Amino acid sequence: MRKRILPLAGLLALVLAVGLLVSQLSDGTSADPTDGTTLGFLGVNDGGDIEQSPPEFRALDAKGEDGYESGPQTGGGSVTTNSYGFDSADAGLAGGSAGSVGGGPDSAGAGAQTLVIDRKIIRTATIELTVDDVPGAVQRIETATAAAGGFVASSSITIEQQPPPDDPEEEQEIRQRGTITIRVPAESYASVMSTLRGIVDDPRDITSLTEDTSEVTEEYSDLQARLRNLEATEVQYLELLARAESINDVLLVQDRLNSVRLEIEQVQGRIQLLDDLTSMATITTFLSLPPIVVLPVEPEPELSWAAEAWENAWNASEDALETLGVAAITGGVVLVWLLIPGALVLGGWWVVTSRRRTGDTAA
Repeated sequence: MRKRILPLAGLLALVLAVGLLVSQLSDGTSADPTDGTTLGFLGVNDGGDIEQSPPEFRALDAKGEDGYESGPQTGGGSVTTNSYGFDSADAGLAGGSAGSVGGGPDSAGAGAQTLVIDRKIIRTATIELTVDDVPGAVQRIETATAAAGGFVASSSITIEQQPPPDDPEEEQEIRQRGTITIRVPAESYASVMSTLRGIVDDPRDITSLTEDTSEVTEEYSDLQARLRNLEATEVQYLELLARAESINDVLLVQDRLNSVRLEIEQVQGRIQLLDDLTSMATITTFLSLPPIVVLPVEPEPELSWAAEAWENAWNASEDALETLGVAAITGGVVLVWLLIPGALVLGGWWVVTSRRRTGDTAA
């Protein structure tokens, strides 16, 4: 009996010793590579062999130039992989502020939390007015804009010369046209539009009115979420850059960091543009003078054949007298030009004749 028990006990002790050895070996291989067994950023192990780059940089090396690759999720917890391949167990780091969407653990029993969204609306308007004084109307619009806390984006007054439509040969009339574009705070949009309508006394002088609203709340929210993600990614790249010790790792992280910074600036620029467009409404006003009213011309009454013959004869006599008058005036002008050389010729002939007579008398 003892002979059987002793071999079994020895076998059991051997199994326990092997199990303990395997457990120790497993603990040693799963230890943190930064607990002292790895030396340096790239690391030199206890055996003197150079190890590979840390997992973060191996992930970067495995990606393409665009850096967009989702890493595998590991079990044992909720791990989020962002668009640049970095794992983050912090949901707020990968997805922005989670508290703005839902309540935390403390508010779980207090009921659903209401989400308040600041709507982003772009307001634009175009109005055409017929006024008696274009410069005066422009001045009134500028005053109303300043009172509302806005500013004039552009203003112009053009002068046109148009002949009267009833008689193009008469002196041309001066016509003025004005265009003014203003930016006013969104909360003052309604009051400023009411002021513009009040410039004219007759509602019919408002020849055109167009108002347009465009909601960009969804785009604005998406841009903010994207900006938070990009900023979180930038922080992770900066941490990796601070830990980098080799030139290749520095260049790799710096290249990705520059790309993220460029995207951040583009998103920030778009957000600033939407903030400007939604906080200030744009109103364009076209001003013109009243149109020229042309009175209808009454047709002349038809004449009888005798009256028409008399009128034709009278017109013919007027034409004949006009022709004779022109001929008389022309002959008088020609006569003047003929008298001057004729007087010179007669004067010369008289002088010559006088000298001949004087010579004959002396002889």
